[in-house]
Amino acid sequence: MNLASAIGMTLSAFKKEAGEDTEVLGIVNDEGGVKKVKNNTRIKEGQILVIKTPPDDLGPMLDRFGFSIPKELHYFEDDDLEEMEAMIAPGSRLIGRKYEFFLKLAYEELNLLGLWRKGSKYRTRLTRETFRAGDVLLLGIRDLDEEDVTNKIKHLGLMPLRQRELQTIPSRSRLLKGLVFFSISVGLVALNFLPTVAAFLLCVLGFARIRIIDSNFYRDIDWPIIIMLAAMIPIGTALQSTGLSDIISSTISYYAADLSLFWLLLLILVVTMATTDIINNAATAVIMAPISAGIAIELGYAIEPFLMVVAVGASCAFLTPIGHQCNTVIMGPGNYKFTDYWRLGLPLDILIIAVSIPMILFVWT
Repeated sequence: MNLASAIGMTLSAFKKEAGEDTEVLGIVNDEGGVKKVKNNTRIKEGQILVIKTPPDDLGPMLDRFGFSIPKELHYFEDDDLEEMEAMIAPGSRLIGRKYEFFLKLAYEELNLLGLWRKGSKYRTRLTRETFRAGDVLLLGIRDLDEEDVTNKIKHLGLMPLRQRELQTIPSRSRLLKGLVFFSISVGLVALNFLPTVAAFLLCVLGFARIRIIDSNFYRDIDWPIIIMLAAMIPIGTALQSTGLSDIISSTISYYAADLSLFWLLLLILVVTMATTDIINNAATAVIMAPISAGIAIELGYAIEPFLMVVAVGASCAFLTPIGHQCNTVIMGPGNYKFTDYWRLGLPLDILIIAVSIPMILFVWT
């Protein structure tokens, strides 16, 4: 940031006046790198500071200290810009790219004012940083209500954090029709009139007909999950066709033959919960379902409760940030640590075990 009224002020004095939430990370050197500075360093004219500050404090700080954002980062007057925060979602076009790529796609609609990344200390200028999934961008926008801005945000694969109205359905009639289509699909599946795939395919076609989903439909599909499922389903089939699932289930059945149904279900539920914290929940279900069903058949029990504990356990990816993509997405913006997940997830898993096992026994036995 180019400096005016702050010239001659030490960094410690600047921090004291700017507030405890503002931090000077360094000064940009002639090579474009970020150099660490001491508190007694004085601010000089023409320097470029790398500053970490809350988005709401940015505008007042620019006015108060006479700072300005480098021209290379924006092309509007500062007074013309409104601020918003947006997170780089998995699958975004920006992942692995730098500011030049952002500028090509966002020109005239979006201005990059700042970037936040969990646990990072910047050693290069913002224009040289490589974007990652989970990065939170501070964007300057002339008009948040413009349709071009909404389309540009979707095109870049950004998730607005403060301007959530960008993601709403503009027409109330479309929203009501969409709810009707979705409710009908759920009803058709619940009453066994149509298979799940057929019912929800009709729902998607209905959404397309009333234009709830647009040309970005294919970009909204989580393709890595689709590909992973396509790879894991043959693995589940191979476990059955090669007899490996039978061997595993037979071995478990042999050593657990004296256990009651309650303890068998508890064992399968705990194993499934532990597995889903490491790999995707759908992949966990594909692997554990044939093993659980094999145990039920070996011991002469109905398979329904055994498959239900797999369904419940596979949905309990609460202990790690890698068990489900949602856990990973919120880790950066929420400033969470790995241990934060099991601190909440472990009591939640215990609660689910305490409730689900008795309910499954009550309903299916």
